[in-house]
Amino acid sequence: ALPLPLIKPRPIDEAISTAGGVTFEAMDERLMLRQLPGVFCAGEMIDWEAPTGGYLLTACFASGRAAGLGMVEWLQSR
Repeated sequence: ALPLPLIKPRPIDEAISTAGGVTFEAMDERLMLRQLPGVFCAGEMIDWEAPTGGYLLTACFASGRAAGLGMVEWLQSR
């Protein structure tokens, strides 16, 4: 890995999007972490990138819905 020291964060008015995050291999089909059952991921927590705006918002909303439905399914199966 390449060390990348953070000197200081940029101002919040410059913040647009993030990159990196939890890999798809670390989650099951319900977006639950394999190593931490009961913990679900959505949106920019997941390791994927999209242009800001409609694409990013749609993907965040859709993955949030998928994670929520996955959580309901997981809770009902317990």
